[in-house]
Amino acid sequence: MNYSEWKVTSNRIDGEKIYAAYRLRDTNEVDHSGNREYAGGWTNNRDAAQVIADQLNSRAEGIRP
Repeated sequence: MNYSEWKVTSNRIDGEKIYAAYRLRDTNEVDHSGNREYAGGWTNNRDAAQVIADQLNSRAEGIRP
C-alpha cells in the first residue's frame, strides 16, 4: 500500500473539538474513514496529537526508500 505521512485530524463532538493522529492507508484512494489508520487515540490537545504524528513520521523515515 501507499501510506501517507501521519497528520492530525479533528472532529467536533458536542461542541468540543478533539484531535487524533492518522494516516491514509492508500494515497491512491479518497480520504474516508475506511482508508484511515489512527494512532494514540483521541485527545482534547492538538499539540499532543501532533507530537504523536511527528514521532511516527520520524520512525517511518528510517524505513522509507
